[in-house]
Amino acid sequence: MKASTHAEVYRPFEGSLLERPRRPLVLAWSGIRLGFRKKLPAFLLFAPPVISALVSSVMVYLMYSMSENLGTEGGFQALQAQAALEELLGNVARNVASFVEVSAFFALLAMTWFGAGLIADDRRTGANLLYFSRPVTRVTYILGKWLGVAFFGVVTLLAPACLILLTAILASPDWSFLKEESSVILQTLAYSVAWISVVSTLVLGLSSMVQRRSIALVLTFGAVMVLHGLAEGAAEIFEIPGLRALSLFNDFNALAAELFTYRRLQPEDSILLMGLVGWILVPGAILWRQVRKMEVVG
Repeated sequence: MKASTHAEVYRPFEGSLLERPRRPLVLAWSGIRLGFRKKLPAFLLFAPPVISALVSSVMVYLMYSMSENLGTEGGFQALQAQAALEELLGNVARNVASFVEVSAFFALLAMTWFGAGLIADDRRTGANLLYFSRPVTRVTYILGKWLGVAFFGVVTLLAPACLILLTAILASPDWSFLKEESSVILQTLAYSVAWISVVSTLVLGLSSMVQRRSIALVLTFGAVMVLHGLAEGAAEIFEIPGLRALSLFNDFNALAAELFTYRRLQPEDSILLMGLVGWILVPGAILWRQVRKMEVVG
């Protein structure tokens, strides 16, 4: 029997190798491409924040345009109509704050769905053996996976919020929003970045503990939802308000109140803000320890 070679299978490499490839970005891009492989989950998870952003942008535009028209008319009736309009559509800053608080939940869903398997699948398939046999450090690996999860948070939270802010800037007469309420932009960015950072670290930390994406999904939602219920119940039973800091939602509600100042801060809010540090340190320590084990095995 004569051996034969199918030469058409072997095609020459026509590209060019990077002298200094940005390995974290390569790892992040691989996770993003893997997430978009299935179109239906992406559509279901991205559609709600996009629709909500469009509706909020229209409300902001209507408020500025109609307020400007009423302002030119003058008179007591115009002032009454303007007050009724503000009561109906709300304040721009409050609308932005409400949007980011609601969209944060959709960002949690998207980041958990697409990020739960990034490290768990590597452990299951043994891909870490390949990663760490190459010149990939622990920091590079964690940063690449973290950027991959954070991308989905940017798409579902930060980008829609920026669309609303851009609408407010362009629709406001004489750039009044940019001149008078520019702090809202920084507050929105701070809240969004904090949420994306905490959730990305949490998702990866729990994903690094298991070898199946489904288990990582259950662990993440369980950690968030179960701890929220336990925190509320324990605070009521033992009458210790500080126990509410175990809830991720309570901690970020306190952060939103601190940034957007739409309600009076409570004495326990300082404890809730400190709880955010725990949501970063604990999953971060777990992630670092688990990846260290994977690096040693690799």
